[in-house]
Amino acid sequence: MSNDSAVEKTDDSRIEERTRESLERADIDPRRVSEKAYSFRMLLEAGLEESVAAHLRRRFSLPWSFETDGDLDKRSTEVRGLGEAEREWVVASADENWQAFENVSPPDREAESTEATERSWPRPTPVERVTGVGPDDADRLATAGITSAERLATIHAAEVADALELNVLHVRIWRHNARELLE
Repeated sequence: MSNDSAVEKTDDSRIEERTRESLERADIDPRRVSEKAYSFRMLLEAGLEESVAAHLRRRFSLPWSFETDGDLDKRSTEVRGLGEAEREWVVASADENWQAFENVSPPDREAESTEATERSWPRPTPVERVTGVGPDDADRLATAGITSAERLATIHAAEVADALELNVLHVRIWRHNARELLE
């Protein structure tokens, strides 16, 4: 006896008996519902109660409709749960003009250069400035993503030592020196 036949179940077996009876009264094949051949709108148009159709839509992830007429404005009024701002966005994005770039001016090069010189945060301290970390050590630390003293000060020394095959005492000293440098 094969286990395949015992294990093999169709998705329509997940439909409860009461729901199955409602589908049959509306001349809807439960197997076709489980195959997503019906949309929520089609179930309603076939005469299925809205609560049963909504249950099936959620259970089988049925689409709202197979029609793609592009009427977002109409759909936004029908879909429950949209807030007023979301409805306004749908109305505003009904045509293609919302994606236009006509009103966008090119970036001002002078403003960009002043922004670059006026950083609101300090530049990271290079890891080479940490006492005991040489250029070769810095390259090795960089392979683990440790390129600044700030990052070195926050590492888990044993993990970094294992990952980079370094002596854990050296890594702990570097971490300590990085913390001292940043104080």
